[in-house]
Amino acid sequence: MRPPFMPEDALLSHRNNLLQKCRLSQDRDHQALCQEIDRKYTAYLAALVPERIAVGDLGAAVAAVGSYLDFAKEVEATFSRFNWRSDFAASILPEFIYRTLGIALTARGFPPLFSTRDSIVEVSLSGTAGGGWDVRRKNQDLCIGLRREKIVRQNGEELFLVPLIAMEVKTNIDINKLNGLDYSAERLKRTFPASKYILVTETIDFSLDQNYASGSIDEIYTLRKQVRSQARREKKPLEVDVFTQLQSDVVEIVRRASFTMGHVYDRLEIGKLISVE
Repeated sequence: MRPPFMPEDALLSHRNNLLQKCRLSQDRDHQALCQEIDRKYTAYLAALVPERIAVGDLGAAVAAVGSYLDFAKEVEATFSRFNWRSDFAASILPEFIYRTLGIALTARGFPPLFSTRDSIVEVSLSGTAGGGWDVRRKNQDLCIGLRREKIVRQNGEELFLVPLIAMEVKTNIDINKLNGLDYSAERLKRTFPASKYILVTETIDFSLDQNYASGSIDEIYTLRKQVRSQARREKKPLEVDVFTQLQSDVVEIVRRASFTMGHVYDRLEIGKLISVE
C-alpha cells in the first residue's frame, strides 16, 4: 500500500493566512469570528476524502470548497481585517488544488515535490568577474516537480526544485494580467523548455476572439466557465468537470515525465526519438 499524501504546513497558504489573522486577534468579536471561520474550514476539509479524490471523484470536494469560498468572500466584504488585499479568500483555491493534486499524484505512485514562494523561474550564467550562475525566483501559487538539483553559486551550493508544472491560480484574469503571465511563462521556458505553464481562474475578462495557443501559456482552466461580466450578474458554481480535467491533465504530464524509454537504440524500435509516450 502506498503511503498517503501528507501536505506540508508551509505550503498550506490559506491555513497559514487564517492562523496569522487569528494570532493577531485583539478583541472578543474578532476572536469569535476566527473561531467561526475555523469551524467552517474544518468542516470543508472533512469533505476532502482522499480515496474519492484519488480516483477523480471530485464532486463532493468541489461542492465543499465552493461553499467555503462563498462564505470567505462574504467575510471579506463584511470585515475589514479579512479584506481582499489580505489574500484571505484568494488563498483557498491554490491550497485546495495543492491538496487534491498531491493526493492524486501520490496515489498513482508519482510522489510530487512542490514549491510556492521563491520558486525558481530562470537560471543564466553570471556576467560578473566572479562567474557562477544567476538564479531568478518568483512567488508562484504552485510549482510541481519530481526532483531537486544543485547549482554552484559564488556563496556555495543552492538546492532548487526543477519545475515541471508552474501554476497560477487567480480569481479573474484580464488582458493585462494575461500578457504579464505569458511573459512569466516565456521566461520559465528559456531555462526549462520541457516545463508547462498553467493558469487556473474562476472567470476571465478578455476577448475570446484571439488565439492564445501561440503564446507560452500551455492552458487556461476557467473554473466557473464564465466571463467576469456574466459572473457579476449571476455567478455560476465551480464546475466539477474543469477540476477533473485539470487533475487528469496534471497526472498525465507527470506520468509522461516519469518514464523514458532508455537508450536511443531502444527508441529506434518505434522510430521516434524525442517525444515518446
